[in-house]
Amino acid sequence: MSRDAMIAASEPSVAVVITCYNEGAYIGVAVRSVLNQTRVDLIESIVIADDGSEPDTLAVLKDIERWDTRIRVIYGTGGAGLPAQRNLAIRATTAPFFAILDGDDVWARDKLERQVVVLAASPVVGLAYSGYFTFASDDLSDAHQAKVLDITGEENTTRAFFLRDPPIIPSATLIRRSAFEACGAFDPTIRVFEDTDFYLRLSRKCRFVFIPAPLLYKRSRASSITGGRSDLMAYHALVALKAAADDEELLALVPQRLSERARKLGNHYFLQGQFAKARPLLGFATKIQPGNLRAWGSRVVIVFFPRVAHALMARKWRSRRTAMGFNEGVPRATCTKVVNGIEKSVDC
Repeated sequence: MSRDAMIAASEPSVAVVITCYNEGAYIGVAVRSVLNQTRVDLIESIVIADDGSEPDTLAVLKDIERWDTRIRVIYGTGGAGLPAQRNLAIRATTAPFFAILDGDDVWARDKLERQVVVLAASPVVGLAYSGYFTFASDDLSDAHQAKVLDITGEENTTRAFFLRDPPIIPSATLIRRSAFEACGAFDPTIRVFEDTDFYLRLSRKCRFVFIPAPLLYKRSRASSITGGRSDLMAYHALVALKAAADDEELLALVPQRLSERARKLGNHYFLQGQFAKARPLLGFATKIQPGNLRAWGSRVVIVFFPRVAHALMARKWRSRRTAMGFNEGVPRATCTKVVNGIEKSVDC
């Protein structure tokens, strides 16, 4: 056997698990980004779990099944939810490593090549995550690189993740199967932020490795699971309290975590010009954690000079707004006001 053949034989194989629900317009590009990997030879199987999509998406999936013999589609009846979909796809594979890809995201060509190396280098590492771009259109030149924190040097990974939340995007990860099984898979009862719940449990079983290079293009869509929801803080609280129930050392840190989640969500709404949604979140952030100076800074801005600050920030962060799917230009900031029993949009 040649030296190259011996090296190839010693490298771990990878399963790719993809979730899909009515993403027929995007999933072909997602699968192509898998098949175009520089180390596509490492891929043992590609399993797509569909959660009862409409006929147009099903037709696309039927075509995709013919692209490569490693591709298998599991056609669900609907209503399973994203965590259950992921578990189903993962358990339909056997490779020692698996990579998650949402049906509307796109991998950089060297994503697997760079992550396999770091995960295979140490058996105590169970997850590799990377930086990523966000984009909203099919033109990747408009993509904006997100800020992702490296928490892998911290002595207590669980505590660091709980407080700082890098974030770790599922489509930007490569995971060791044994670590996944040890932490109990994704919790199907957590329908929003199920990935956060999973990483917190996983962090107690293994080490994480961070690759700062952006190896993923994450598509921003208003119809995503979190897009447009009004109950996100309730789900943040659910995940935080669930983690604290498993690890009592996290209980005292719950206010700090929720304050930061509220601050970031409030800033997100502020950038969109939705001041009426941003104000209570920033107020909550300062009340639950009075020492959160960044939350106080954002709250002062939105209380005393929101329109001027929004106009300045919207222009400064134009590329970020575009990549997140916000309208071009600087929109007029509006709030909802009830006038004579009728809701009307007015200047904030």
